[in-house]
Amino acid sequence: MSAYTEYNFGTTARRYEQQQEPLFQVVPGGAREPEVQSVSSTVAKAVKILAVVVIVFAVLGAVRITLGSATIAAALEYRDISGAIKDARIEGSTLEVEKSTLSNPGRIKAEAANIGMATPATTAFIDLSGDIVVTDEAGNLLLSGSAAAAAEAEQG
Repeated sequence: MSAYTEYNFGTTARRYEQQQEPLFQVVPGGAREPEVQSVSSTVAKAVKILAVVVIVFAVLGAVRITLGSATIAAALEYRDISGAIKDARIEGSTLEVEKSTLSNPGRIKAEAANIGMATPATTAFIDLSGDIVVTDEAGNLLLSGSAAAAAEAEQG
């Protein structure tokens, strides 16, 4: 028993004794060990194999969906292109019929007569065998050379 003396003026000394019970209690030992349940290696392997199989099926499903959507997109594009080709062929046939109708000599003569045109009394031909256009070594046109050639053709 230890004593602590406090001095106060005019009073007698008080004694404080140490408490008999400690404020905390020390328990020997440590924390409880967590209970660990071990899984057998065959179960662990089976879970891993199952996980791999699920991942493979997921990847195959994604690939199948991707290929299916690409096939549908290609089929739709083919249908659009086939429709455009069909329309172009119909328009080409229509243009061929219109061209043959417009280039018919009988129709041209009838249209010419309607606007007052007649067949000419005489026919003249122009001879373009002598070319008066002059070029240099690079193939560029020479205006001065062409003018001189034209003057010679007039005199000759």
